[in-house]
Amino acid sequence: MHRALRSSGFLAAVALAAALLSAAILLGRLRESEEAIADLRASMLAMQKADTTGAAPVSPLLIDYQLDLPGRGEVFPAMAAGPAPEYWPVAVLRITNTADRPAAQIVTAEIHEWSRRMERTIVVGARETERIQIQPELLPSAHRNEEIRAALLDVRAVALDGTVLFAQSRPVLIHGGSEIFWGRRFANAQMAARWVTPHDPAVLELVSEARAFIPRGRMGGYVTSSRDPGAVAAQVRRQAAAVYRALQRSGITYVSSIFVMGEFVNEAQRIRLPAETLRLRSANCMDVSVVFASAMENLDMQPLLVIVPGHAFAGVRLGKDSEEVLYLDLTVLPDGSFNSAVSRARGWMRKTTPEEVLVVDVAAARSLAIYPIADSSRRPALPTGA
Repeated sequence: MHRALRSSGFLAAVALAAALLSAAILLGRLRESEEAIADLRASMLAMQKADTTGAAPVSPLLIDYQLDLPGRGEVFPAMAAGPAPEYWPVAVLRITNTADRPAAQIVTAEIHEWSRRMERTIVVGARETERIQIQPELLPSAHRNEEIRAALLDVRAVALDGTVLFAQSRPVLIHGGSEIFWGRRFANAQMAARWVTPHDPAVLELVSEARAFIPRGRMGGYVTSSRDPGAVAAQVRRQAAAVYRALQRSGITYVSSIFVMGEFVNEAQRIRLPAETLRLRSANCMDVSVVFASAMENLDMQPLLVIVPGHAFAGVRLGKDSEEVLYLDLTVLPDGSFNSAVSRARGWMRKTTPEEVLVVDVAAARSLAIYPIADSSRRPALPTGA
């Protein structure tokens, strides 16, 4: 290490990196200072480890590679884009350097026709092992995909002189963009907030149609000019009822549409986005719940998704950050009344133990960077031949 620190090449690289960082600060281009500093430190460490001036490259025979697919090769696009607590990278590449000096290489990965090319420069220290998470950025076509499709993951490691050290292709499966992987015991339930899409044009139209069912067409969310302590809650109920009436007028009916393929059939589910649900006018319990939640969030209110064994329904807080919640079971549509939807949801809450009730707080999910899925109707077409 002392020899490395004395290396003129290393000192020059450190000086250059520090100068670039200072320039970025002065120009106001350093948006995330902590991340930039961390990247700088990582680069300095890599340069220090790789400072092998005058040394021959490490022989490929002294480097071992192992490529694993922790998710059995299955990719859920909706999960890859968010901070799911129980999910996996597409693959993990383990590189073991058995030599007595560092080995630098470039690792690339790509899912042909479904992802962008991932590229990372890796320096593996002498007699060390590095684990590289392979998670190439998926193309919009992967999120637009509606059925499970076979694809090919290609992973390579190339020395700095261009020598191919490792090359392997593995089959993977790309799930539909509307499929959620719940995880064990619904560990990923908060990810369901991704299906709540308040700015989808279909949701905007639903909210607009709901105006016909409320006095003066006013949909003010939690904002009211009344000083009555119960005014906000009453206003929320009127708006929820108006959205319900708009859904009722659309003729939306129940249909089972949760089936998925692959190895995770008991831990995954297809959830229709509101645009598809409103276009087809059919939905299962989760589909119609995310439609209602989308309308509530569009009105700047705080919706909830409630999951109980074998069922799901929706809710909305009766005031900003209020503990009081209006619950609705929208599977009574199209014939059931708004009051019957409220009554049925209350029935589920009464007969289900608290330990079996799982609540997805959409506002809380947004604070965790769980954002809506993009409008699939505006995404580019699928890859040719897919």
